Amino acid sequence: MDNTRLQQLLTHYFENTITRADCEELLAYLDEGGPSVISGAIDQVLQVSPSKASPFDLGRKTDVYNQLIAEIHQRQTPANQPPPRKLSIAPWLRVAALLVAVTSIGIWLYTTGVADFDASAIVSETENDITLPEYNEATLTLADGRTIVLNDSSAGILAQELGVEIRKADDGSIFYEAKQADVAEGQPSYNTFSTPKGSSYRILLPDGTKVWLNTASSIRYPVVFTGNERNVSLSGEAYFEVAPDVSRPFKVEANGSVIQVLGTHFNVSAYADEPRTTTTLVEGAVNVSKNGNTVTLKPNQQAVVDGVTGAIRQSTADVWAAVAWKDGYFRFDEDPIEEIIYKISRWYDIEAVEYQGAFNERFSGTFQRSKNVAQLFNHLEKLAPIHVEIKERRVVIMK
Repeated sequence: MDNTRLQQLLTHYFENTITRADCEELLAYLDEGGPSVISGAIDQVLQVSPSKASPFDLGRKTDVYNQLIAEIHQRQTPANQPPPRKLSIAPWLRVAALLVAVTSIGIWLYTTGVADFDASAIVSETENDITLPEYNEATLTLADGRTIVLNDSSAGILAQELGVEIRKADDGSIFYEAKQADVAEGQPSYNTFSTPKGSSYRILLPDGTKVWLNTASSIRYPVVFTGNERNVSLSGEAYFEVAPDVSRPFKVEANGSVIQVLGTHFNVSAYADEPRTTTTLVEGAVNVSKNGNTVTLKPNQQAVVDGVTGAIRQSTADVWAAVAWKDGYFRFDEDPIEEIIYKISRWYDIEAVEYQGAFNERFSGTFQRSKNVAQLFNHLEKLAPIHVEIKERRVVIMK
């Protein structure tokens, strides 16, 4: 990949001087490049403010935008589905940060019409910063109450319970390895795996199920799965790749909801301080139930369970938005600024947020997670009409 050429194309796009042929070339780069490569190129371009955005008549803007949408839809939609309705766009397309989400890359669309907003005029002036830990951290609590802080542990055997060795791999992930053929039946022994704010971690459960645990989350599971079911409980958010076993369904209990599968890939968000539990299916099939209500999800569908009533709303899902955290990204889809800051606050352990002004806009897009929150807010300031100040672990959002 020619990184210099990619930056040239991005610059033309941000300055609204891009041609149709260059749009095609830019789309090819976006398809070819990995998230870190594209994100790095975008960062480089946005650090150099364009001196003057060239005029771009509305009709041409609409043509280029619809062409991009059609190209993306053709890449992501099965052939038997109709093409999307073409969209009309307003002068907000002049915002320098416009770039449409392609596969795993997204850039913000400012969607509520500040036509003359100059993103390059906003400069972050944070008084402090909040930094994530250098390495991901997690705690493993054993059945006897002992705790192991994984960041302090080297690769190898962490503990042994019921003839099962608990090991840490060279890449930091945790896995279980049975060392005797028969494990005695009886009262199950449970382990709890948890992450603090600012960390995520991967674990391989005793049955071979892969689990990615998001920030400030925990999962409780038996050291050995016995009986006719494989039951775990989740607080927070996790992505599951369930090991197939037709004789023993896998069940996740989360905030009173139960997700049942045989073997599949799905994401569950069930934080205790949120009013709903959201299950997003990537592959396979799952049943989601609560208070006698049950829905069956197909791939690219989502079930949102009301934490109070138990009502379940089923809909088509933006899968990338649901699982972007697993790959180190924040992904938002028509979210108000308050919800965006709320999700960022969970990662960076921000204690309080103050809003100065009325914020009615909604935003869609993707940010790569930064080690420090000031860098993340700096990106956000370039792409939205806000200014952020950090005071210790408190944040002020201003118009």
